[in-house]
Amino acid sequence: MRKHLNTFSATFLVVASMLGTGILTTTGGILSLVKSPTAALLVWVAGGALAWIGAWCYGELARSMPRNGGEATILRELFSPTLGEIAGWTSFVVGFGACNAMSSLALSAYLGEALPGLPINAKLVACIALLLVTSMHGLLGPLGLRLQTLLATAKFTMLAFLTLFGLYLTAPGLMAPAAATATTIAEPARQAAAFDAPWGLAMMYVGFSYSGWNAAIYVAGEIRDPARNVRRAMLIGTAIIVALYVGINAVLLSQLPASQLEGVRPVIAALVKHLFGTQASSVFSGLVAFALLSSLGVSAFLGPRVLATMLGWFGKDRVDENAPTVVNPRLIWMQLALSVFMVLTGTFDQILTVMGFLLGLFPILCIMGLYRSGRHHNGRSLSIARYVFAPLYILISSIILILGAQQSPNEVCIALVLVAIFFAARLCTRRLALNR
Repeated sequence: MRKHLNTFSATFLVVASMLGTGILTTTGGILSLVKSPTAALLVWVAGGALAWIGAWCYGELARSMPRNGGEATILRELFSPTLGEIAGWTSFVVGFGACNAMSSLALSAYLGEALPGLPINAKLVACIALLLVTSMHGLLGPLGLRLQTLLATAKFTMLAFLTLFGLYLTAPGLMAPAAATATTIAEPARQAAAFDAPWGLAMMYVGFSYSGWNAAIYVAGEIRDPARNVRRAMLIGTAIIVALYVGINAVLLSQLPASQLEGVRPVIAALVKHLFGTQASSVFSGLVAFALLSSLGVSAFLGPRVLATMLGWFGKDRVDENAPTVVNPRLIWMQLALSVFMVLTGTFDQILTVMGFLLGLFPILCIMGLYRSGRHHNGRSLSIARYVFAPLYILISSIILILGAQQSPNEVCIALVLVAIFFAARLCTRRLALNR
């Protein structure tokens, strides 16, 4: 692999990775947990700040380890090969395989909003979408990546337009008379839920929505001047998405009564219907469903690279550990099989909770790596990362996971069982590598 990603393309990869299913589906669930619209918006702001802090810390780690693999490479080098391989399997199966399953189910939900009179089998549509995108990457190669880029751009443009228009409507003194019918129906003020287990689960949902802030770390070996550009791409990309997510949720929570949002999955379709009417909502939902193919594409692009990196650690033909390994097309189809299995056997909320827990666990371990021997950081000063950002991230993330586990113990048990399975899978990784 050549170093074909500059700062702009790496930043776009981060934006495309973050711009996924969460923003389209989780606000209704978050509102049902924390009760108050103000509290729900606060959760989005806090989650965005936490993601940006995590991006800063990961950027420091990437300076000394500019190689593909993400958490797998970081934990393997700073702690132990076993922990790195478990993290690699978690990224491949949960971070990308399960994320694709989630995105495909969200695509089905929005397609149902676009075609309300047509009976749609959600799981069948999700599986077809997964097969389509995997074929695009497995068979079209670079052309598939270009198509994915166009889809991600279209999705960002639609959400940005909706956010700006909604902010125009809600800005004091700027509301046009013609838009008066789109104002919020008054309802009694709601009191936020007590800070307890539901808040932890809500933050896990938001954490999933912001997942992807570390996308550049997975292809660090393919980024030009990674010591500078990996962190820059993650910080800029995360800041862009945080601004978009907080803005669109401010519009959503101010324009629609909480009673119309609680528990609703396709929340953006509800917002468009409120602002522009039923017909516009159907058209917009169809466009969102089509654009969600880009979320599937990002995981199809990044996921196999994680497993390919692990295989390169054990392969007979490994020459240079610092060089990215070639991605075998079979790994792309392997990820497809995992995603289809999850679609057929799990529910949206189950997959979301399991993902939220595991995607919050391994970054904590990686950021703890900042406290390892200074030789890993080439003598650079890490005072801000070590004594300000890392303690904040570790403390807040740990509280979120503990509270989330109290709220959804069954799903957390499933997540821990998966970790045990990944420990066993590391043995299979070695065998697969030797048979490449």
